[in-house]
Amino acid sequence: MFVGGRLTTVVVPRNALEAAEDPRKAYYLTGAVVDYVNEIQRTGAYTRDELPEVAMQAYHADYYLAQVENGGHSQFIGNTGVARLSTTSADALAALKAMGASAQHQILQEMITWVEENPGEAARQNGFTERAAALNTLDNRFYQANEQRPITQLAAQWIASWPELQAAARDQYASEIERLAQLHPYWLQRQIWRSVRKTRFQMTDRAQITAAAACGAVAPEPELKLLVIQGSIPDVEAQRPIAFEVKTDKGARVCVCEGQGGQLYEYGPGSQNPKPAEMHEILKSLPPSLVGARLSVVTADTIGNFSRVAEQNLAAEAIDLLLRNSGLDPAAMITALAVSDDRATWYAVTGKTGVMVETLRDCANLVGPDRRAVLTVTRAEIERHATEAAAGRDSMPAQA
Repeated sequence: MFVGGRLTTVVVPRNALEAAEDPRKAYYLTGAVVDYVNEIQRTGAYTRDELPEVAMQAYHADYYLAQVENGGHSQFIGNTGVARLSTTSADALAALKAMGASAQHQILQEMITWVEENPGEAARQNGFTERAAALNTLDNRFYQANEQRPITQLAAQWIASWPELQAAARDQYASEIERLAQLHPYWLQRQIWRSVRKTRFQMTDRAQITAAAACGAVAPEPELKLLVIQGSIPDVEAQRPIAFEVKTDKGARVCVCEGQGGQLYEYGPGSQNPKPAEMHEILKSLPPSLVGARLSVVTADTIGNFSRVAEQNLAAEAIDLLLRNSGLDPAAMITALAVSDDRATWYAVTGKTGVMVETLRDCANLVGPDRRAVLTVTRAEIERHATEAAAGRDSMPAQA
């Protein structure tokens, strides 16, 4: 149930609960709680403050254990980040206290005190090149304590006692997660907001829209953007070329941003499946003549026009609505095909399906193979969809 702004049920597969009766298999149950938190946030768009407190506490206790076992308290601090460390540690502390892991609770409390007293050094921790001696000492104490009283076993006993816990048959688990997901009063609006936001990002982020337009400009047939492995573009006015990898329906490509324009290149002579290390070397080897044949060039004006018309015509909301009305997953990768003063043509790839969409001032069309509209949504319908997305956005806490 969803009571007082918080979900009150934690669902785990029954076989995980039963397996954890054996201390050697306790990780089945702790892992099931981690899976539950991940799934209910993904499927239900719940924020951490809307989930059962014990679930988030167990989740972060398991995270704390995994980080310390892998790279010590230094890695835990570095991977968590100072901004989130207080909340994450508070959850883990509450869990350790509730499960009776008193020695580990004391160690984590001492780590928190060290962070408060050494904020500069804490911010540099990464578990590798930066490891504070004081944290190494805590690591050794933690490993000894956890050998004597393993957190995973204590956590499984604690989880099994929760009144919030509900065990579901393996074949019913997914449907139960879906049922809980839809209990949230803003479930649909948040789902719309999430997918619209991802589509809009592809139309406004410099690297994304440059890659989308460069793929769409390939002649004689456009290539379809499937993934952008984005590099950092800290200064949009920089003239220095910035390159990043793009996956298209034709294979691996290199997109180069120079000034405000973009160019798409083949990945090296004769190779369509680069290894990460090879791509890294290619991206360091600008000028672009070293990365293979040039496939397309798009100007700054074209890229800017795509973003301008996308905003003007509510293109992200229009594409999201058309895909939903067609029964397709709205999580799509967008290629920018053509743009004029008041309209743009896009290609959306969702799953194994691709569709062409025209977005205009007063409507948007799903276009068939014959270039005729097979489905249309009006501007009024698009604006209502945008209102739903905004409601989902506004329902989420500022930190979510």
